[in-house]
Formats: sequence, structure tokens, C-alpha cells
Amino acid sequence: MSAHDDKFSPGPNLLIEELELTSELPTDIARALPSQPQKERFVEFVDLMRVLADCVIANDYTISDELNSAIHLAPAGDQVFTKAVTARADKIPPKEARLLCALAIGQQDLFIDLEKTDLTALAAAISEQIRKDEIRFPYEFGRKSYDVYAEMFEEGQAVLTYSETQRFLDATPAGVQQYGRFVTGPFGLLRSRSTRQVHSGRRIQAFHCSDTMCDLVHRVHLSTSDAAGINAHRDRFNSFLGDDDKKPNDWFSAADEIRDVPAIMFSDAHVGVAATLVGDGLSTDELRALVAHLLDTTSGELRSDVEDFLRVDAAVETVGALDHAQLMQFALLAREVPLREALDALVESGEITVPSGEVRRPVVNRDRRSGAFGLMPELGVHGLRFASPDEGFAMLRLRHELGSLTNLEDLEEAEELAWQIRDIEGETLAERLDTFFRVTDPAECIERLVMPRRVHVTELARRLGVTQGLSGSDEELVARFLWKLGYPLHDEEDPRAEFWRLHQRLSGLAKASHTPGSRETEEFLGTASKFFRELERYLAESLAFSAWALRHDHATDPNPFEYGLEADHARGMSFVQEAADQADSVMTFDYLSDKLDLYTLIRGFEFLAKSLVAIEARSDDYLRSETDFPAYARGSELKRFPFKYSVPYLNLTARARERLSEQMREISRSLQRGKVNDIRNEHHHYRKTASGVEQIESALREIEISLRTLEAAGLSLVEFRLEDAIHDRWGRSEYYFAAPRGARHVVTRPSGYDWLGLPELDLPQYVAPGAVFAEPNEVLRFRRRIDSPYTQLWGDYPVRRRSRSSALSQSGVEHSGAEVRNT
Repeated sequence: MSAHDDKFSPGPNLLIEELELTSELPTDIARALPSQPQKERFVEFVDLMRVLADCVIANDYTISDELNSAIHLAPAGDQVFTKAVTARADKIPPKEARLLCALAIGQQDLFIDLEKTDLTALAAAISEQIRKDEIRFPYEFGRKSYDVYAEMFEEGQAVLTYSETQRFLDATPAGVQQYGRFVTGPFGLLRSRSTRQVHSGRRIQAFHCSDTMCDLVHRVHLSTSDAAGINAHRDRFNSFLGDDDKKPNDWFSAADEIRDVPAIMFSDAHVGVAATLVGDGLSTDELRALVAHLLDTTSGELRSDVEDFLRVDAAVETVGALDHAQLMQFALLAREVPLREALDALVESGEITVPSGEVRRPVVNRDRRSGAFGLMPELGVHGLRFASPDEGFAMLRLRHELGSLTNLEDLEEAEELAWQIRDIEGETLAERLDTFFRVTDPAECIERLVMPRRVHVTELARRLGVTQGLSGSDEELVARFLWKLGYPLHDEEDPRAEFWRLHQRLSGLAKASHTPGSRETEEFLGTASKFFRELERYLAESLAFSAWALRHDHATDPNPFEYGLEADHARGMSFVQEAADQADSVMTFDYLSDKLDLYTLIRGFEFLAKSLVAIEARSDDYLRSETDFPAYARGSELKRFPFKYSVPYLNLTARARERLSEQMREISRSLQRGKVNDIRNEHHHYRKTASGVEQIESALREIEISLRTLEAAGLSLVEFRLEDAIHDRWGRSEYYFAAPRGARHVVTRPSGYDWLGLPELDLPQYVAPGAVFAEPNEVLRFRRRIDSPYTQLWGDYPVRRRSRSSALSQSGVEHSGAEVRNT
């Protein structure tokens, strides 16, 4: 069906749990809705009309008798209805006229008799037509609709014709959208226990355009039928509304005023909805686990909500037969708080696997945010949270939540707070508290003001929705609180820490062997076994990463400059295997095996170095066609594209290429010179003799030199983190990165190389100071991509559409900031 865009335009995702009038309504509207029950009925009626206004119908759509009989008109509506059905020319059929009055809601007066209109019957009639596909919506969650669009349309277009829309909806699931308490979907129109606004009407985020510089998921507008009676008579119906001198009341805005949506928009995390994350961020199996959990843990609420059309015995068995859209509709029936708590519980139990460092976010729905702060749901190792692009949001919440724990009017509590921040100077306690929050690390704020008192921990957990891990250590609790508040997730894990700890321990044991009374051989053997296992892991991961970083064409990868710890490790080893097969060697090596011995790994660096030199000798074979350069590189003199070869190694400066290839060769030579493989194979036969100790010390020295070289070059798979950033008033910036054991790198901005798709500078990333592609400090940088159900789900995303092929096709791609230019 159709309606005026200004009345029915989709709003942001919102959670609205209260129906309480807090602002004054216009006189006519207040007179028509004198009581709270009438306001609530009115709001639900408007939601149902929005469902009908936003849907897609076919040419043969007819209004059912049940829908027609559920609507009763007030005198003002009956007057317009009579005009429409008794007109001398172009009469409107009674069913269409009645529904058009309902869709209009009213002008100066309300058209609908809310007391006589049967909302339950009206919702049931709409539900029946949804189940029969007579009323349809696009499915906006996950990637099904995105992929179907990619299969159907080679070019991006902003509007689908009626026939294209019908074909698109035939190939996609029934749309799941929520209007207040009403949730559309495969099971019809169901009633949720939470009031939400999660709908986009006939619009859907559907495709990426051909411009590789654009990461926007472009919106497509679906076309409903203009021939169906309800739409064909719309213009004629509008003529019966007349040209009253009085300005009509805005009845649709009145529904939002009753809910106090203007104020709710400015709420913080309470306004957020998890729907887009649940739809985009969970695999189908994870979504099944979520719904099964809700069926079992909501005190029978969800079971009772679905019992009329689905028998639920064992929840796990029941959800196994449901598809993605059916599961999404079930999830939106639940209350928002239990839905959030279920996500936290499933992450904590491991049923939803979120590896350390992974942050799941909506993908195709990433621009559908909640409230004035633009809240986006995110899922990490500590569960669900709502984050804002506003850099000050987390700090504002920290100050508010921690400040709310203490009643400054209570003398005893004020004195306790004064003691906790006694090192902060100020004339008043309020001034000292303000200074404390401004100068103190957020983690320390929580450690000092919350953790000493159990009552504060419990209250902050309640306010932030922390239900898991409350018996953990102080450090774990602080991390959970910071995550929920919206602070970035800092995974401080150093994958090489254990190796260097064992190296130090083994070196100490070797030195102790020179002195009387040293520990016995058993401790050395135990430490050595662990050390060599860690050494093999270190070398294997570094070798694969080095080969991938220097050989793989990152510029054309669907996930540019992202390293998948599993998928790209295998890709890197395939490059090493190729290098080994081309080497002039009497031995054969298998780098695709799951178990690589130390000698094979040591030789791998030698093979990689030789292959890089050989590739350089035939560099012309790897030249990228200029037509494959991004458009900005062909048009801009300020922004550059330095990757003219498809092999990254060839794009590095001559000095960097020479240095890296020599370092690879030297690492292999050094580890062979130190007889590291021999020591590894023979350490079980270790005897405390002068020659034995000397061999071990020599091997440890060569290992340290080689691996320090890898870390300095940034090829050891250790993340750098932004330590500091300095900006001046001229727009110049310096970003200081640091890694464990003293590695440092500085990136300056502005730069001609900041459109390449490298990781954002505020993110943890693998920085390769040895891989310089532009002097002095533009180097290859990569973001860690964690392999998980989430990354597998979006593995080949985005799928770009081609440019418009001719003037006969639609030009549907819209970009913000369209400009006029001289060509």
C-alpha cells in the first residue's frame, strides 16, 4: 500500500518501553484522546496503519472482509467516507474508501472510532494477509537479500520496478519488521513483549556500488502496485479531504508524542535495540541457540507467545526446523532485556563463539543506529554493548554511572568519596570529582570508586546490564564494565610473551650450569621441550605471515589489508610451498602439512627470500593494468596509489626490498649456524658438560638475534597499538605506535597514501616497519581478522555492482556530497 512519505518515513531503531504522556498534546488531539487507555489504543492503531502503509502489495490485492469489518469510523471519517462512495463520478468502492480513511487517521478531527474499532481483529486480518503473501515486506537481516540482489542485478539501482520488486520478494524470506508491539514475518503479524521501532518500510540496504572508495551499503526502494484499488483511488480520495483553511492536526506525530519519542531519542544505551546485531552478527546456528535459550529461560513467556501456531517441546529440536527469518521473528517477540542477557549468557558459555579481540557489528545494517548518540549494538568477549561514534560518549557514561553510585547529600557517603580521591586537589568535592574523572585512567576510576565496595559493584553491574562473570577477578570485572560503557576493547595479549619467557628461563638455566649447585637436568629438559614447541609455533606463524604480507595482492582482496589467522595462514604457507618447489634443492619440503619440523621452517625463510628475488627479476609480469587502478589514482595529483604491482614486495622501496630479502636469508643462515635444529632434536640427551652448555648458549643467541630481527621488521605477528597522537592547528598529526619489547613506529598525516584502505590509525594492527613503500614511514599495515562463524558468514563481502552500462538503464547510486565539477 502507499502513503505520504513524510508521515511514514522509517525512523531510527528505537526501544520504547513506556507509554506515558510527558508533553502536552494539541487541543483537538487531547480532546479526542482524554484517557491513557485511549492514547494506548490510538498508538497501536497508528502502528497498524504504518504496517499497511509500508507494505508491498500486488496488482490483484483485495481488502479482506475481516480487515474491512474491523474498522469503524467516527463522524468526521464517516462524512469523508460518504462523499467518496456516493460521488457522481469516480466513486471509490466502500472497502477502499473505509481503509483510506483509516490510513489518513484524521484531519482536524479523528476519522476513527477507537472504541468500536476492533484492534485485535484488525491485527488478525493483517496477519492473515501477511501469511498469504498478500502483504509483503523485504527481509533486511543477514545477507540473504544482499546476495539475491547481487544475483539478480548486475548494476546498482535505487528503485526497483513493480515487476522487479515482485521477483526480488519471491526470492527472499518474508520481511521481519517491528512497529511498536507488532512484528511482521513468516508467521504473520505477532505481538512482541517489548515496544520497538525496527522497520525500514519498502527500503532495504541492498548493494555496494562499483566505486571501490565507497563503503556505503546503498539503499534500494521497492515499488508497490499502483494498479491495486487501494492505491489507484488514493488521489481521488485526497480530493474529498477538501481545502480546509484550518491546518490539519498531525495525528501521526501525536502517536510519537504520546510515546515521548523526541525525548527517548536522547537516551543513552537504554534506547538501543539488539535486532540488527542479532540479524547480521549471528550465524543461523547461533541464532537457533539464542531462540532456544529464550524459549527455556523466559519463564514460559516466549513459549506461550508461539503456542497457537507452533508446538514447543524440546527447544533445541523445535528451533532446528526454523529458518533465519522465522528465528528473527521469534527473537523480536522477546523482551529486550532478556534478549540482551541471553546474548551475554551464550557468549559466556561458548555457545556463541566470540574469539578474544573480535567485535561483531551489524554489517548490511550498520548505518541503522539508535537515538541521538547513533548507538550501534556490538558483541565481544564480554557480551553485548551499545557503542557510539561520539568519542566522548563512553566518558560521559562513566562519569554519570560512577557519580550516581554516591549520594553527595549523604555526609557519610560524601566523606568516603573524599577519602577515595584524597590525592586530587580542589576547593569543593564536586570540583575534585570532576578533576578526578578528567585526569584519571577510566580503569583506575572504576578500581578506586567501585571495586572497594561490593554494593557499588552490584549496583554498577545492574545499571550496565552485567549479568555474567560477577565472581571473576577485579581485573576481569573492570574489563567488563569498561566494555559495557563503550570503551574500546584492548586485548593486551602478546602471542610471543610465553616464548620470550621460556627463552629467558632457558638461558638462565644454561648459565646456571656453569656453577656448582645448579638445578638438575630434569628442569632444563622440561623447559627446553616447551621452548622448542613455542619456537616452532613462532617460526611457522611468522613465516606464513611474511609470505602472505609480501606476496598476496591486498589491494584487490575483498577484505583488504586484513590477516585471517587461519585462512591467510594457509594462503601464506602455499606461497612458501611454491617457493620451495622452485628452489634448486635435492630435498622436498611439505609446507602444507599441519606438522612442520624445525628444519623445514628454518629453510622456509631461505626459500621465501630466493623467490622474492626471482620475482623481482621478472617484475614486469606482475604489473597491474592502469585500468585496475582506483579512479582517484588516475585523477588526483594529491592522493597516490603506490601498488602498481600485484605483488606487494615489488611495491616496496629498493632499500626495503634489499633489506628484507637479506634479512630472510640471514634468519635461515643464523638458525642453521647455531645448529638450532640439532639442539632441538638432541636436547633430550643433554648432559651438563662445557661443550653441551656452550652449544645451547650459541643456539639461544642465534635464535634471539633472528627473532628480534623478525619483530623489528614487523613480521612476527605481534600487534602494534596506538600509544599517542599529536595534532597541531595546521592539521598535521603524528601517530605513535608501540609493540611489546620496544618496537616503535610513527605515522604522519596528512599523507598522499591515506586512501589505500589500510587500517584506521586508532585500531590495533600489524605494522611492518621493514616493508616501506614510501619514504620515510609509509609501511604495510594490516588488521587482524579473527576466523569465526561471524567472519565466515561475511567472508566474500562486499560484492560490488558494475557501473551503469548505458543511458537506457537506471542510474540509481546516490552518494552524499554530490558535487558539480569541470570535466
